[in-house]
Amino acid sequence: MSAPDLWEALRVMDRPPGELAMTAYLTAPDPVPTGVPKLDQLLGGGMTRGVTVVGGPSSAGKSVLACQSTAMMAARGTRVVYASYEMSWEVVQLRCASSWSCHNRDVATISWSNVVSGVARRSHPEYHGKSAQQLSRYLVDGDDPVVRTLTAWDDGPGRNLAVLTDNYEIGELVETMRTLPQPKPVLVVDYMQIVPVESSGNDSEYDRVTEIINQLQSYAQSKDGGNVLAISSTRKLSANDYKDGPTMDWFRGSGYIGYAAEQAVMLVPDRVRTENGMELSRNQDGSVNGRMTVVKNKSGASDVSIATKLYGNSNLIL
Repeated sequence: MSAPDLWEALRVMDRPPGELAMTAYLTAPDPVPTGVPKLDQLLGGGMTRGVTVVGGPSSAGKSVLACQSTAMMAARGTRVVYASYEMSWEVVQLRCASSWSCHNRDVATISWSNVVSGVARRSHPEYHGKSAQQLSRYLVDGDDPVVRTLTAWDDGPGRNLAVLTDNYEIGELVETMRTLPQPKPVLVVDYMQIVPVESSGNDSEYDRVTEIINQLQSYAQSKDGGNVLAISSTRKLSANDYKDGPTMDWFRGSGYIGYAAEQAVMLVPDRVRTENGMELSRNQDGSVNGRMTVVKNKSGASDVSIATKLYGNSNLIL
């Protein structure tokens, strides 16, 4: 191939013919809404093609946001693969169903923690003394509001959700996603710092997290890839960190997250000083006040934030 022909091949590659800039403008994929209004507002409509990273300290609501986004995307018909490295299959399903129930007036609202703990089942005297088989039949045939809600979830949005809890190594996870048909499901990874990598066993956390975010971003940007929502923990934060506000430096394990992430959001719960020290700022309804801040957005504004309320038992951020 002559030099001019090689240049033209590199310039166009496998893009559609025509004016390249105009083609990019007309064919660029729209953002994928997460279904969490405040998050979509901050991101300019939703997740752009690539990896959207959500971080925050303990009790900030990272998994709440992941489950709420998953439930809302599934309810709109978007398929989601939720790769959980921390929660069981049952807990992920119930947390997503709980979040969905909060947005659906046609079903009873359920608290996922009560369902997981068995409070909802034990509170009905009619269930006492029944075997597991008898109770299962009784619940399905009966008029239990929790069962009706979970059945509606299973028959509806739940069909668009696949939960993986087999500790997929990052290469296996990405390869599994590549083999799925188009349109690709959104991949939710909860959370990045504990995803296994194929290594000799002596890699540092920096190396592991760098490998994970690299593989996720490579998959998301490829022709046979799709959007990724990755949950991330933060390094140990000081009082000055909270005073100065969130930055990309807060993410734990690798500054490379700052390079590879397409969008990055930090959840930070408010803290107030009490006689017992610094505690979470809670409202009378039990919700926790906080802020959601965009610390990076290649396709929109960054360093903008919005006030939030976190409802942990219902998996809801408002």
